[in-house]
Amino acid sequence: MYRESARYYDEIYSYKDYKKEAEKIHRIIRKYKTNLGNSLLDVACGTGNHIQYLKPYYHVEGLDINQEMLAIARRKHPDIVFHKADMTNFNLGRQYDVIVCLFSAIGFAQNVPKLRSTMRSIRKHLRPGGVVIVEPWFSPRMWNKGTIHATFVDKPNLKIARIATSAVHGKKSLNKMHHLVGTPKEIEYFIEDLEMGLFTKSEYLESFRKGGLSPHYDAKGLIGRGLYIGTRRK
Repeated sequence: MYRESARYYDEIYSYKDYKKEAEKIHRIIRKYKTNLGNSLLDVACGTGNHIQYLKPYYHVEGLDINQEMLAIARRKHPDIVFHKADMTNFNLGRQYDVIVCLFSAIGFAQNVPKLRSTMRSIRKHLRPGGVVIVEPWFSPRMWNKGTIHATFVDKPNLKIARIATSAVHGKKSLNKMHHLVGTPKEIEYFIEDLEMGLFTKSEYLESFRKGGLSPHYDAKGLIGRGLYIGTRRK
C-alpha cells in the first residue's frame, strides 16, 4: 500500500485541511478523556500530517507499517518517535492517554478478525481514562463499485494524474490506482492496488466493545465518514 506513491502522498492529499481536522480531534479528546496525561499515539500515521498539528497539544508518537511513509514522517518530524509495526498486532511496551487512527486507515485491517485484533492492541496500549478515536472507511452500503475518480497535481515541476477505478470483492473494496507522474527529469507510470475492509457500524461498535472499550459514534466526523470514539474506564 502506497509503496510507489509514498513520495508523492503529501502532494496528492494536499487538499486536506489537516489543521482543521486536528483541532476537532483535540476538542473531542478534551470532551471524552478523563485522565490527566497528554501522551498520544497516532496509529497508521502515514507521513505525519496530523501529527504536525497535534504535537503542540500532546507528547506524540507515530506508528505505521509502511517504511517509505515512516521515512518521510521522520524527516518532517525529527523530534518525534516513530514505530514500524502492524496496527493489527503491535506491542510497544507502554501505554498512552490518547490513540488515534485517522483518514480511514482502519480499513487496511481488511477483515473483522483483524479489526478486532487491532482494537485489542489499541486497548492494551491505552491508559485508564484514555480515549481512542477511529475514522472509518466506507461501509458496504456506502461503497460505490464501478465508479472512476481522478486527482490531479499541477505544479511547475510536478504533474500528477491519479485515476482510480472501484470494485468490490466480498467485504473488501478494491481500488486500482493508476499514476502518471511527470517531472523535468522523467515521466513515469505505475499502478497500486488498495484493498480495504468494508465494515458495518455494528462491526465497528462490536470490535470496540470486545476490545474492552465503551464506544460512541459521531455521524459527521472529520470529512463526512463519521468517527468512532472509545473510552477505557479501567
